[in-house]
Amino acid sequence: MLRSAFPSRRRVRAILRVALLSSDVVALFLATVAASLIRFHRVFHINASPVLPISFNMIDLSFVMVGVWLIALWMEGLYDLSRVFWGTGEYSRVIRALSVGVIGVIIIEYALRAVAVSRAWTLLGWAFGCVFVIAGRALVRAGMAAQRRRGRLLRPTLIVGYNAEAVDILSAFRRNPGSGLMPVAFLANSNSEKLHFSQAQEAGIPCWGSAREIRSVLDEHYADTVLLVSSAFDHDVLARIIAELRDRDIDIQLSSGLFDVTTSRILIREQAGIPLITIRSVSFAPWKRAVKRTFDLVVGALIVLVGTPLWLAFALAIKIDSRGPVFYRQERVGRAGAPFGMFKFRSMYQDADERLAGLQASGANEATGPLFKMEDDPRVTRMGKWLRKYSIDEFPQLINVLLGNMSLVGPRPPLPSETALYTDSHWRRMEVIPGMTGLWQVSGRSRLTFEEMVRLDLFYIENWSVSFDIGLLLRTIPAVLFARGAY
Repeated sequence: MLRSAFPSRRRVRAILRVALLSSDVVALFLATVAASLIRFHRVFHINASPVLPISFNMIDLSFVMVGVWLIALWMEGLYDLSRVFWGTGEYSRVIRALSVGVIGVIIIEYALRAVAVSRAWTLLGWAFGCVFVIAGRALVRAGMAAQRRRGRLLRPTLIVGYNAEAVDILSAFRRNPGSGLMPVAFLANSNSEKLHFSQAQEAGIPCWGSAREIRSVLDEHYADTVLLVSSAFDHDVLARIIAELRDRDIDIQLSSGLFDVTTSRILIREQAGIPLITIRSVSFAPWKRAVKRTFDLVVGALIVLVGTPLWLAFALAIKIDSRGPVFYRQERVGRAGAPFGMFKFRSMYQDADERLAGLQASGANEATGPLFKMEDDPRVTRMGKWLRKYSIDEFPQLINVLLGNMSLVGPRPPLPSETALYTDSHWRRMEVIPGMTGLWQVSGRSRLTFEEMVRLDLFYIENWSVSFDIGLLLRTIPAVLFARGAY
């Protein structure tokens, strides 16, 4: 592997830092300008000192505020690239840093007693700053992910250890090239397994040797990240590998094996000199269910009210396109196996259910497990293909949300014929109320296999929170608009 084929680790880090710093500076300055426009109706507002015979322009104070906020962001570790891209945890740290910055400025103001800063301006600047900085960092993350999907700014990664967990890790990186880690090779667990691995080539990437040879391998080949598969080795072997790499300018990452747990639930604490991984429990407390239900009712009702004219237009188009009712009510399975009738706009011909058995017998099914999917299903009407492409046929499920059969976010509600083939692990996805959208919707929809869908649903259940629901709803919008994975 040639070093020239990839940018250096330092260059990638420098690009990220510059992008983050530039985004934060622009976001914070715009926040203070927006605060001035709302509070004073102009940007260049002159403010007089209550003590000294001087005046100052609010734009000058903006530069001071931006400088203080940048220091607070730096002290919070938001330019430490080993910690910066931690999802929602990053956003809470942004809010905390900007809050500390505002408090610092207020304390300085009261200590000097020479400057009177509008409290409304300060509060508006803080609020806009939180929103703009978070939005800017989200754009930086999206831009980096887009560059990496195009094969740029990738980190050549050597996976040390080969087992089922290693295969899952490789599959995850291949599905998400935006992560930036590009596996270039494996190291087998031992010399005895190296020959078997080299012959089998099960993973589709080369084997550069065994874990015992890691130093010589890195001398010969280029990788700037080493990922150790923890379940492939005993503790003493992992400790030896880490010790051998301590003098290398290389990132060492250790897999946790916790594929179904988000980092927001994981804490690393030292107890008696031993680093322990603490996993917070998932709370399904009644008050949280009440908050989720209230959120479903308020947002669901608003969408119904705003979208009523569109509903009428879609209903007319369906009636004109083919004979039959506008709505289709299908039996689905809800929480704890309770059946309910799910509403959809009719997207198929009236005899669709009768034709299903013939299609199944002909081997036309393109899905895996108990699901039935066809990209060019002959039962779908012309209007139905368009409705399905943009998930418009699912809008009437808002009726189910208001009735309490479904939630805005949750696992996909299965058919009774599907649940008849479920295993005990599959039934775990029915522990919560099914939803109109979910991780399966924003992660591929019809392109997903059944087992991948189950894994995503279990991940959602294990990591459920109201903020997680809001995030998934926001991610659903581009997934639907761009019709990703829909048919």
